[in-house]
Amino acid sequence: MPDQSLPFAVILLTAAIAFGSPAGAQDASQTPQAEAVLDMEAIEKAFVARDFVTVRKGLEALAAQSDDPLVQYRLGRALVQGLGGPADRVGAIAALEKAVAQNHAPASVLLARIFLAEGEFYRPERAASLLAAAAPRGNAEAQYRLGVLLSTGVGVPQDVTAAFNWFLAASEAGNKEAQYELSKAYSRGQGTKENVTEALRWLEESAGAGHLQAQYFLANAYENGPEAFRDAGRAVDWYRRAAEGGFAIAQRTLGTKYLTGDGSLAPDATEAVRWLEAAAERGDPGAAQNLAIGYLSGEVLPQDDQKAAKWFERASTSGLGRSSLAYGQLLEAGRGVEKDFEAAIKYYVKAVSESEKRAALLLGRKAVAGELEGYMAAQTAVPLVGLVLQEESDEAARDWLQEQATAGNRPAQRQLGLWYLAQEDGAKDAAPLLDAAAWAGDVEAQFQLGKLYTTGTGVSLDYVSAHKWLNVAGAAGHSEALEMRAVVANLMTPDQVAEAQSGAREFFATARDRTPQTDQIVRDAEGNVVSSGTSD
Repeated sequence: MPDQSLPFAVILLTAAIAFGSPAGAQDASQTPQAEAVLDMEAIEKAFVARDFVTVRKGLEALAAQSDDPLVQYRLGRALVQGLGGPADRVGAIAALEKAVAQNHAPASVLLARIFLAEGEFYRPERAASLLAAAAPRGNAEAQYRLGVLLSTGVGVPQDVTAAFNWFLAASEAGNKEAQYELSKAYSRGQGTKENVTEALRWLEESAGAGHLQAQYFLANAYENGPEAFRDAGRAVDWYRRAAEGGFAIAQRTLGTKYLTGDGSLAPDATEAVRWLEAAAERGDPGAAQNLAIGYLSGEVLPQDDQKAAKWFERASTSGLGRSSLAYGQLLEAGRGVEKDFEAAIKYYVKAVSESEKRAALLLGRKAVAGELEGYMAAQTAVPLVGLVLQEESDEAARDWLQEQATAGNRPAQRQLGLWYLAQEDGAKDAAPLLDAAAWAGDVEAQFQLGKLYTTGTGVSLDYVSAHKWLNVAGAAGHSEALEMRAVVANLMTPDQVAEAQSGAREFFATARDRTPQTDQIVRDAEGNVVSSGTSD
């Protein structure tokens, strides 16, 4: 009896020697039996079983033996999708081209999709030709995709009428994407006459087939469409279908309805959070913003400053200006987050860059009040204060700009000068400010000053000065200044033109001596203010 303490491999080897042949050995004269080539039925069974390795190997073996278009198409599809191995677009294209050569319409569509994907294989003209060959043979996807190319002019000359016809053909064949596009074409009168009834009919067809965008817009039509079509209950049902399908905007809309209650739905905190969080997690900043407002107000959701801050910050990272503003205000007040004025300023500035006007006005008022000293250079604050002056006619804002202008702040000179220009009889006050900014190199001030001299508004009529400043502004790329300079030149004598040109040359020759001083803020590596002041 073998020693049970010996390794199994040793026991097996000993037994094999005892019987006269090594375990698993094969006569050297024999060759391994070739692996049998699977037929399509066996490959399909493997596919159903999700054994994609077998599928891929089987298709590769069949494709090597035959140019059958179905085999080539299925191999191409497996290679594109990366089934049973790495994705291989080069191999997929080769296989699909063989199927296309035999007029295999699905292969034409798949190959067209490869050529329409951005990247190294992008060939829209070739894609269009493939689709144009498959569409007349009744392939609904080819008809739809060809319609898209024709409607946008990608790969083919734009032809909205032809696009409409292909959308119609694909829609009648049941293609839900085409039905959605057809609905849009009818609603906009694009390639056909505007027809609201047909637009709604095809929108319903597409929505009923599961097209999420169609479901959302059908819900919107039931809510806000023609009076005879409106149905609040159906609107909610379609919003819910789209939301349950994962369409973020529908989730946000449904969640907001539960948050606010709009007559068709009663407020429901649980449902509001469920749908708004789902949309926010999908990256919808509006949903995060609405969640934050809900937690901040505490009217339906439990009042929670920390959760409000969390969702405002989330929406801010997506570039939503009103959320950046709100998060900055929480930072400034220390609500839900640690109080941090410097961080609040950064978020206010971010909101301004995201076109949030209220943030610009807020910063402008803070600059006037002196709250931004050490946090923002005066030159940076000038347009913000200018907005406060423009929107609110605030005397303190005007005085702040005047103080900066007097100190040689070029943007303040221009900003205040332009504001005076917009006031009735304000040209006389604008002229010296624009003159100072123009000499400091401000192109817009140079142009506006040239205009004043052209008409004698707020200054004496002076074509020489007008030509000079328009010439200087034009040299900096101000196209309107160049056009106006040409008009003024026609009103001048050759000597006057020569004098104006000499004045322009003198301006440029002495420009380096007029480098304006600018406010500087110096911070250390951690962002702390080290010093502030002016430098040449």
